This record gives sequence, structure tokens and C-alpha cells, in this order.
Amino acid sequence: MSGVTFLRPLGYPPPPSIRKPRTGLVLGVGGRAGIAHHAGTLHALVSSGALRIDDLDIIIGTSAGAIVGAQLRSGVTAGELYEIAQDTSEGAERRRGDDFFSPAWDSAFSLIQRSVGSGWVLGRSVVRFPLPVMPRQLRSLFPGGLMRLGDQADLDAHLPRHWPAKNLWLVAVDIHTGRRVVLRRDGPVGASLQQAALASAAVPGIYQPIRVNGRTLVDGGVHSNTNLDLLLGKNLDHVTVIAPLGLESIGAVPPPLFALRQVVHTNLMRTVEALRAEGTTVAVLEPSSEMARLHGVNTLRTGSSQEISSAAYAETVERLSRLERQSRPASTSIAS
Repeated sequence: MSGVTFLRPLGYPPPPSIRKPRTGLVLGVGGRAGIAHHAGTLHALVSSGALRIDDLDIIIGTSAGAIVGAQLRSGVTAGELYEIAQDTSEGAERRRGDDFFSPAWDSAFSLIQRSVGSGWVLGRSVVRFPLPVMPRQLRSLFPGGLMRLGDQADLDAHLPRHWPAKNLWLVAVDIHTGRRVVLRRDGPVGASLQQAALASAAVPGIYQPIRVNGRTLVDGGVHSNTNLDLLLGKNLDHVTVIAPLGLESIGAVPPPLFALRQVVHTNLMRTVEALRAEGTTVAVLEPSSEMARLHGVNTLRTGSSQEISSAAYAETVERLSRLERQSRPASTSIAS
């Protein structure tokens, strides 16, 4: 598996220019493990000066990346995200939102009902063409989603309802049309920021789909793990991509994980090359095989936030250090 060549470490400092370079950040899927991975990676990038959140012209988030992107645009710093991920004190799970969701069934019969509905949602999510809408009576009888927002969930403590002024695109999929839906400020769907973040992260079959103005929305990762292709033709100078479900190089990864991550990497690199052909430099950060093993198979599990965020931070710092060494002039290296 080939690595990614960084033209200038992550695009900073920008080249001398009359105009300010146009830059973007793309945050991919990955469940709770992905949120922790984003926190560690972003903290390393920002604290090193390799990435400047306030300078970004656009942030695109999908699933876990939607949650993180919405927080960044709402004023939460990368350092604060890392502190939240590292927190092990009493009440940390609530501050992270680990306890937002609870089982949606209360009996064996309701579990069967929801299992049927969740199976339909999952199957419908992967079909890319319109199908007849399930009658309202059947939707009520067989609701989709095994987990739902618990009574204790306080979304307002984590995200505002109103969209930020700066460009933020959160990606979901409409299960009735099979099409990707880009949720944004003043967009045609009319979702609030909270609705958009929940919709983008509504893993089909696990979490309840989000209904917004007649649309039934699920996780945007159904369409693409990063949705980087949305930036094709946007004439950005540089894009940074964090893909927690990718794989930076071949290593000792369990076969099911390797197959999934290999597909993610291959599809991602295809889009990266298309962007490069347009003149956009792209920096891609994917987990190493060791990092992928740390994520595990169940990326939705709780309890591993501190370990994953620490490892992602250390791995990104090491990569930045390696890039800095490689970018030094030969004479400087000899002299040192």
C-alpha cells in the first residue's frame, strides 16, 4: 500500500502568494473510536502549527467526523476535544456523550419489532435507487434502530442548534431516495445543527434514522467513508483528510478489518489523485496497522477513548517529525 506524499507538511506554511490559500478539512467515519482518533490527531496537528482551524474555508464531516466537525465550528478547540477524550474523572462519560443512547426496546416483543425495522433500514440504506416508501402504519409497527437518545441526553450541552457562520457540510443519506444529502447552513433540507450531526452519525440498523422535513436520514458513511469527492471542482489549494477507518500501510490487522480498511484506503486514494490532478495538494492521515488494531472491530464501544486519543496523538506527532526531517535541505542534515 503506497503512502501519501505531503507537499509541504500539511500545507503550512503556505507558499508566498498575493491571495490567501483556500484550504479544507475532511473528517471521516469511525464510531466512538473515530471520535477519539480525530481528537488525538487534530490536537497534534493544531498544537504543532500544521493545521489552523480558523483559517479553513470548509470542513466536511461524516458520521464521527460530523460530530467533531460540528464541535470545531462551534468553538470547541482541538485541545479541548483532546482533554475531553482523555478525561477519566467521574462524569467523563456524560461529558463525552457516551451515555446519550440507550436500548430502544423494553421487551422481547419490541426487540423483535425493532430488529425487523432495523433490518429494513440497513438493507434500504445500501440500495442506491428509490423504492416505495414504507407505509406509516408499518413504520410505526416496525421502527428502525436498536438504540435511541436516552432521556438523560443533553444535546444542548454539546452542540448549539444553530449553524456556525463558517462553511460546515455534514453528510447523510436519504434512505428513501438512496441519495447523499449534504446538510449545511441555509441548505434545502432545513435541518438544525443538532439534527444534522445526529443524522450523519445515525448508523443504519443501530441508531434510529433522523426524520427531517419529510426525509429519513442515516449515516453518510453509507455513501462514502470521507465524502472527499465533494471537494472536486471547488478549486481549493490544500485539503487535509483524517480517515480513521483507513489504513496507512499493510500490517498485522485481522482479516475482516483489513478487508474493510483496504477498500476505504483504495477509494480514498482514487479521489485524492483526482484532486491532485486539479492542482489541489492533499494530506491524508490514516491509522497505522497498530492503530487499527487498537480501534478494534467494534468502533462504537465506550471505554477506550483515552487510549485511542493518546495513540493517535503520538502517531501524528511522530509522522510530523518524520516529515520535518525529510523536508530539511541535504546540507542542513549533513551539518547537523
